[in-house]
Amino acid sequence: MYQLDPEELDTLGIESVLTTLMDIGVEQLFPGIWQQRKSFAEAALDDLADSMKTAGTNVVPLIVVPREEGGYSIIAGERRWRAAQRIQMAKLKCEVGKYSYRQALYISAVENIQRDDLNPIEEATSFQVLADEFGLSHDVIAYRVGKSRAHVSNYVRLLKLDFRVRDALISKRLTFAQARPLCSLRLLSDQRKIAEKALNLEWSVLEITNAVNKILKKPEVTVKLSDSDADLRRLERAISERVGLECVVRRSPKGQWQLGFNAPESESFSGLLERLGVRTDIDFD
Repeated sequence: MYQLDPEELDTLGIESVLTTLMDIGVEQLFPGIWQQRKSFAEAALDDLADSMKTAGTNVVPLIVVPREEGGYSIIAGERRWRAAQRIQMAKLKCEVGKYSYRQALYISAVENIQRDDLNPIEEATSFQVLADEFGLSHDVIAYRVGKSRAHVSNYVRLLKLDFRVRDALISKRLTFAQARPLCSLRLLSDQRKIAEKALNLEWSVLEITNAVNKILKKPEVTVKLSDSDADLRRLERAISERVGLECVVRRSPKGQWQLGFNAPESESFSGLLERLGVRTDIDFD
């Protein structure tokens, strides 16, 4: 493995690969070995199949590479291939190119990351592929895929979780926000124990965070509620339990609303930004 320069990464020679747009029979297409994605939501595939049936074809071509044994391996677009089989679509539009293994790996990883319906483990695995196979730092990966460095680093940490916890993330029984505090635990048995309790007792992010802090001997995250308005107190508690941080809600005499959070450390603050979908290049460490 060699370290790629960001400028070299801009192409990897990909732009120089000659491609041809072709209609290829569905039976001639095969899943690529580069695909990190393992799960495909049935309902989403049905919706995609309906859309393709209405259009009469796939609007966005698959990216494929010829196989030595015949047929074509899919680099990007496996969902469209699977959806086509549901409606017995005979052919799919494909962009065919003689991509190298590394070019195909890069295209597949980046295409995966840019999807909205990946589960957290699939996204984390795609980040790790870019780090391991191309020697990229989290900063460079973040730049290339349009994410923050904290986003990349936080997701990659999920890969160190106990496999049962990762399975819960894949099956969407746990959310990223719920699983993230577990990454601070060194023992897999502790991760598994808290995850099982969280699933059985339907714990909030705040409850999971406090369980983790108890093992780490950190102070519990307390929720300081407003004294004046019972409705605001209920709202603050609901928000705090949802995000795992102390929350304060205020309303001015003019009817203006203010919402604030108390993050006791940089990791908590970056986690809050992550859950809010805020991207930043600021290093909070």
